[in-house]
Amino acid sequence: MSDLLVAIAQGGDRLRHAELGTPPRMLSDAASCSLSVLALADQADLAVLRAAYDPAPAPPPAPKAAPRLPPKPPGPPPAGPAPGR
Repeated sequence: MSDLLVAIAQGGDRLRHAELGTPPRMLSDAASCSLSVLALADQADLAVLRAAYDPAPAPPPAPKAAPRLPPKPPGPPPAGPAPGR
């Protein structure tokens, strides 16, 4: 049945020019809608197949943080006489 509707939708110019509401025009409109549904189903099928067999590459792993150096030691005490108590 879908093959017939597709054939009508693809080559039914004489049916498209029929008056609205007549059986030939209703058949042409139904065939056109069926063709749209089949095209949408085909797109969905391709999307599912691509997701399964050709997935997007995984993002690269985050770079590891470089080892941090220990904090700088405190500077030497000031030179000179030590303050008294």
